[in-house]
Amino acid sequence: MSRFSLALYNLIFPILLLLLLPGYLVRIWKRGGYRSKIAQRVGIFDEKTRARIGTGRLWLHAVSVGEVGIALKFADEFLRRNPQSRFVISTTTSTGLAILEKRASSRLEPLANPIDLPILTSRLVRKISPSVLIMIEADLWPNRIEACRKLGIPVALINARLSSRSESRYRLVRPFTSSFFNRLGLLALTEHDDKARWLSLRVSPAILHWTGNIKYDNDATASLPDKTGVPAFSNFPKFLGWQVTDPLFLAASTHEGEEMDVARAYCELCREIPTLRLVIAPRHVERRSSIVLLLEGLGLSVSLRSKEAVSPADVLLLDTTGELASWYPLATCVFVGKSLPSSVNRGGQNMIEPLQAGKPVLIGPHTANFEPLASHLVESGAALRVSDIASITAAFHKLHKNHTLREQTVASAEMVLKPHQGATVRTCEFVEKLLLRPLPEKSGGE
Repeated sequence: MSRFSLALYNLIFPILLLLLLPGYLVRIWKRGGYRSKIAQRVGIFDEKTRARIGTGRLWLHAVSVGEVGIALKFADEFLRRNPQSRFVISTTTSTGLAILEKRASSRLEPLANPIDLPILTSRLVRKISPSVLIMIEADLWPNRIEACRKLGIPVALINARLSSRSESRYRLVRPFTSSFFNRLGLLALTEHDDKARWLSLRVSPAILHWTGNIKYDNDATASLPDKTGVPAFSNFPKFLGWQVTDPLFLAASTHEGEEMDVARAYCELCREIPTLRLVIAPRHVERRSSIVLLLEGLGLSVSLRSKEAVSPADVLLLDTTGELASWYPLATCVFVGKSLPSSVNRGGQNMIEPLQAGKPVLIGPHTANFEPLASHLVESGAALRVSDIASITAAFHKLHKNHTLREQTVASAEMVLKPHQGATVRTCEFVEKLLLRPLPEKSGGE
């Protein structure tokens, strides 16, 4: 990144930070979890934490839950290949941090993502002195990258995501973005077709390497520990008065507006499938109270997963962190949220995990965050598009009646995802090469 563009970023970023601060404080109040390790968010660490981290760790940055899953997959595989490795993994969200804290050990130190201010960042990078900085998908911090470059620490972007929206924005300021991305030592691509798009942004071909998408790699799975003190998932529905043979509709990672469509579709389906059960896993669990009121307004009884005493109910609200993947195997069909026209946020959530669990998937029309994969899944019959209550009802009913169709959707998904198998290993190999490779000489314009 040129000195001018970095100076411009450091002029604009503090202003944006001040403008966004009220919203951030509201999230702290609503979610509570944002208070966890709040000192770390301004680069302050106690002595015990500094001693634990030491120096020389691989620093991975994962913005939220999805990226944390990628980071853990990568770390598990890299550790298998390099047993002496140690990691620090930073994340921005409280839900991401909660998942990382379950995996904390002498080899993995969770970190609340520090604010990217120049003096604070430079000081922090010198203290941690990582062997490499690895960012995941799209969450890039210019001062952190620059601080690493000045100290000769290699920087990588793995599982790189370039949406059409981001590409358009980068094109508007291509001289700045090209110099920024060309500071990286590795840019690992998830799709072969993405290379041409990165090249059009004047990113050096020397740093562009296809690996496939770690998120879709079923060869490497980061397992998260189950919540202690609760019944096994295979038996848990019985505590709601449900039977293991009851069909189950799982609505995963829903956003505001989508729960109403799903619940009304469920009510319609219950007329023909009276034993049908519904589990809703909202993307933001702090919305539990409003979702409960909405469901009860439709005449549905609701039980919260977070409660120790679970009473019989029509609907289970999965208001906990890190358990969603364990519920996929129980589902007859899974709707994946942030994709319906009714959603306040759009772009799609991860539809791959339920497919990998062998379950058919419904997705809305708004899946830009997962294109072109989402379209490939629909075109191959591996996923069904829905847009409203009627289409959700029809799609679930169709899948419920036809066991062969359910099997066909999963088989089609396996074919679409096949090129991504081994993505984690390939990414590890490129990072290992990066660690052994000297950094290129700085150009005169830097």
